[in-house]
Order: sequence, then structure tokens, then C-alpha cells
Amino acid sequence: MSSFHRYSLDKRVVPTAQALAMLNLFRSKGFSSEQILRHTGLTEVLLNDSEERISYRQRIQQLQNVIELTDNPGFWLDWPSEVSISDYGLLGYAMMSSATLEKAIQIAARYHKMAGAMFELTFVIDEDDAVLRIDHLLATGIVGQFIVEELFRGITPLIRLLLGGPFRPSEVRLNYPAPAYIARYEKAFDCQVKFNQMWCEYRFDGRLLARPLAEADPNTARICEESCRKLLDQMEIEEDLVSRICHQLLSKPGDFPKLAAVAVSLSVGERTLRRRLKDLGTSYQKILDDVKKELAIEYLQTTNLSIQEISDLLGYSEVTNFRRAFVKWVQMSPHQYRKHLN
Repeated sequence: MSSFHRYSLDKRVVPTAQALAMLNLFRSKGFSSEQILRHTGLTEVLLNDSEERISYRQRIQQLQNVIELTDNPGFWLDWPSEVSISDYGLLGYAMMSSATLEKAIQIAARYHKMAGAMFELTFVIDEDDAVLRIDHLLATGIVGQFIVEELFRGITPLIRLLLGGPFRPSEVRLNYPAPAYIARYEKAFDCQVKFNQMWCEYRFDGRLLARPLAEADPNTARICEESCRKLLDQMEIEEDLVSRICHQLLSKPGDFPKLAAVAVSLSVGERTLRRRLKDLGTSYQKILDDVKKELAIEYLQTTNLSIQEISDLLGYSEVTNFRRAFVKWVQMSPHQYRKHLN
């Protein structure tokens, strides 16, 4: 995995609500917070702050933890598939107030990143089927499977809510082999499920796209969609600026440029760059620390470099300063982290 891909997993774009719900669910099953949040760097206090955001990596690690804690693989297939519009925030109200189901699906596909989705969601028409297709899934293996199946199970009750009546999909396609518990899938999705397909797809009767929605409201739809557009634009501006800075830092590990040099390379003034980063809720030092963290993790995982050598490569004047920073990042020392990998 490249350093930049590792960094992209650490962008704080995922709302805390889902992680908090999972924490509470598994605590109710007798597991401790420490088990559920192991190696995530998350705390109960942080997850209970609705203004906070957690990284993709932290969410993926939490999912990995709970999957490993249970001896019931595919347990999420048995979860009640209930949703409310408020679960989706502003995006949910934009969908609900749309004129037709097709418009609501288009909005979901266009603005799904607002909900911290770890994938790309595409809406296409394939002959008589309306198709929601997943691409560029950030998680792999069993965690990726969980993310796909949780999403697809939630689409059915959402569309029922939007239509104000009964609905069922025509087919679910998954691009991985069928697990041993395959018999649970058709009951979980209420339709035929096919494995080893080219894409992960949720399909339903395309004729339903023209159906008017139960709570359609053109004024609310216009206001909500415009707000969604502005928020997504802001997210993309942040991603572009932070990504460009990140690329520069990763191109010179151990010889990281100063803020003034980065500003020159981006053709902006130093004061302007500092203000823009502040407006985005971050800073050059925060980005630099995140890059150092990811490089440190990569060196520890993929090389035999000593702790002193890694400290030197990351530009620390004293190895104790590196150790102190690493403990702050992952709640264990570099030596403990490397030992944990073995």
C-alpha cells in the first residue's frame, strides 16, 4: 500500500454516529470498549461528540475488531434493516423531498460522500433494471464485504420509506465468492443473490424510477440539494489542497519542506495558505504530523530499519521525541507496535 493511499485513509471525513452505534451494540453483547476500539485511537468521549469526525482507517479497524470478536461470521446479515431519513442527515432530506424515486437515487449517487462513504456509488440503467453499483471500495477482505452488504441491506428499507409503500429488489450481485453461510443471503436481501460477479450491484425494477415520492416538496428539494452541493464542493476543495500538500511531503521524506516553500510551490502566499488551511479545520503542522505517522507505520511494517533510523528518516532530532509522537498517534510505542505485527 502506498504512503499516499495510507494517508487518504486517515482523512477525518467519517461521522461518528455509526462507530458509536457499533460500540454501544457490542458493549451490550458483553464486549469491552477496549476490545471494540483496539488500535483505533478512538475513545468513547470522542465518539459521543457529534461534531467530531473519525478517519477511514479508524472505522475500518473498528470493523475488523468486531468481526474478529464474534464467532458468527456474517452476523450483520441478521441485523434488523431499519432506517430513518435522519440517519442520512441533509442528504436524507434531499432524497425524501425529491419529485421521483429516480431523482432521489441520482442525488444519493451524486452526494453519497457526504455520509463518509468508503466507496464510489454509481447509478446506471441496464435494460429493465435500475442499478446501484459500488466501485473503488477502500476496504478489502471481510471488512469490505461487511461494508457492501450493510449498504445494500439498508437500501431496501430506505426505498420503502421514500415510496411510502412496499418494495423489494430484483437481484443483488457480489464480486466475491459465496461464503459458507450462503443460505442466509436470500432471506437477508429478500431477492436472488449472485456471487463471483464483475461488480457489486443492487438491482431493482427500473419502472419504479418514475414513481412520485410520498414526501415530495420542490422547494425543500431545491434548498437541500443546493446545500448538499455546497458541502460537497467544500469537501472536494479540502481534499484537493490537502492532497497536493501531502504529495509534496511524501516526495521528500526526511527532508520535509517548510510552510513557506510549500506555499511558493502552490503559487499562494504563506499567510493565504495558512488561512485556507485554518478555514478547512486543519494546519500545515497537522498534515505534516499525519504524513510522518503514515511513514512511520509503513517503515515499521515493511522494513527492518531500527527505531533510531526511522526517527532520523522522519527528521526527529531525538529518538525520544519520535517515540513520544508515535505513542500519541497509536497508543503504543514503536517497539510495541512492531512486536504486535509479529
